[in-house]
Amino acid sequence: MPNTAAAPVQSLTLLLADDHPLVLDSLRSLFEYVPWIGAIKLARDGLELCELAQTCAPEAAIVDLSMPRLDGLSSIRRLRHRDPHLAIVAISGATHWFPAADVQAAGADEFLDKNQPGEAVVAALRRALAHHGHRIGALPVTPAPPPAQTEVALTEREREVLKLLAEGYDVETSANLLAISPGTVRKHREHLFAKLETSNTAHLTLIAVRRGIVVG
Repeated sequence: MPNTAAAPVQSLTLLLADDHPLVLDSLRSLFEYVPWIGAIKLARDGLELCELAQTCAPEAAIVDLSMPRLDGLSSIRRLRHRDPHLAIVAISGATHWFPAADVQAAGADEFLDKNQPGEAVVAALRRALAHHGHRIGALPVTPAPPPAQTEVALTEREREVLKLLAEGYDVETSANLLAISPGTVRKHREHLFAKLETSNTAHLTLIAVRRGIVVG
């Protein structure tokens, strides 16, 4: 049972775990502006996540379900076994691969698709914290997903460039792998920014995960 008598939260330690560096940076940027988050620790695989949990005594964790070395569900089971009161939010770019019942059984308090906006992730974490007795004010309602829109078509070359950028390759390395010039990669990147209505590579990575171009 959650401890409803817990004191109001002043400053929490949050673990973020995702094997895509740009997704991880995007999550960190989101939570750096949340006033009740005091420290953010980053893990790029399940084993690193569990090792961090042993050393920094976190109150909350956001865990990607598709990670190397130790998968997300196994990581969540270890975290829950270690700390029954840890607030855990599971995330995935391929939620259809993970039955919600399995994610809940592993120990996650909330389960979100990476397609959800940032405020939905924050709201899910607040609900998870509230379940474990952390009082941080009124919980916002998770916004409904936006109406389905026609997906902007990409050329085969644009998909190749998007995949490499989302996987963390720089312009020069991407050019070498595709046997084209760095200038051509930059031109395709600008086309991607315009077509996908974004201006940063972190958002491109989230779009690539959402479209299944890279596995989230």
